[in-house]
Amino acid sequence: MKDVLKEIEELIEKESINAEKIRELQISFIQKELKKRHCVDKFIGDFPTFIEPVHLGDNVKIGDDVLIGPNVYIGKNCEIGDFTELINTIIFDNVVLGENFKLENCIVAKDFKSTASNFSAFGCILRTNKNGDQKIDKFFD
Repeated sequence: MKDVLKEIEELIEKESINAEKIRELQISFIQKELKKRHCVDKFIGDFPTFIEPVHLGDNVKIGDDVLIGPNVYIGKNCEIGDFTELINTIIFDNVVLGENFKLENCIVAKDFKSTASNFSAFGCILRTNKNGDQKIDKFFD
């Protein structure tokens, strides 16, 4: 599992995105790795709704009325805001998402932080560039 995640992480850190390769790795990760590693017993928060498979890293804080899954990986030390929906999404370590996010078929890069509300994305990579600016790249239609 860690090898595929590391490869995805390295690809999304590059300035230009290889959308086809990222999409292929995301699908492969969900189909082959995530289903074997379902784990939702490490979160902090009130009763979110999980649709398996879902994998949560250590110290994940989840807000109220959150729907996670199916096919969601959340790394360690992440905060997921209230009223958020995550579907077919990979979230790397140390991510903060604001309230009322809806992410489907997305990848959120390590250390991405957004306190925005009412945000929706499909098939995107959310990341912070070298200047500290947030960037959204489309990789999946």
